[in-house]
Amino acid sequence: MSYTPRIRSRPGEEMPLHASVVESVAPPGAHEIAALVRRAADGDVPAFERLVAHYQPKVFRFALSFTTDRDAASDLAQEALIRVYRSIGGFRFESAFSTWLFRIVKNVFLDALKSRQQKERDLETSIEFAGEDLARLQGHALADERLIRDETRRALGRALERVPVAFRRVVVLFDLEGLSYDEIAAVLEVPLGTVKSRLKRGRDALRAEIFRSKELT
Repeated sequence: MSYTPRIRSRPGEEMPLHASVVESVAPPGAHEIAALVRRAADGDVPAFERLVAHYQPKVFRFALSFTTDRDAASDLAQEALIRVYRSIGGFRFESAFSTWLFRIVKNVFLDALKSRQQKERDLETSIEFAGEDLARLQGHALADERLIRDETRRALGRALERVPVAFRRVVVLFDLEGLSYDEIAAVLEVPLGTVKSRLKRGRDALRAEIFRSKELT
């Protein structure tokens, strides 16, 4: 069975769902998510659509921490959700569903990177990723969460995009997505101490960028 998730890539533009449109509803709780996962694993497409409706902004936001280009992140998020749909039947609740989900996003990015590297080597050209664009992300994906508003949100986005990518991923997962140290370690497949170190360095770098931008205004 094929599945094409709904991915919001630009304001007002969406890719179609496989079945009916998912209405905007209150976020599901932990028990409801577990029930939805079980139903989706049994082939219940509407249940999977509920999961997509809840996790889509989070997947897209995490995808942008890898590429920071909206089109590339949209492609990455869509491929990750398709891979989740194909493999959710094998999810065994050995970790949080979000941990498993974010790990798939990371693996999809690494697979795409390896494929691109091989093609680029064959053509003897270098890999180039699009420039940073997290400011626009703050105006769209983060707006759904209402975490940061107006000029403060845009200023944070500009500062965050200047944080080294390894640190930025941890900041996004911990401070924006609410994952625990252990969950982030599982997603990124790094030691717990590395997560804590990168979070501190990421926050320090973000704070320095915010102060620097204020000094320039």
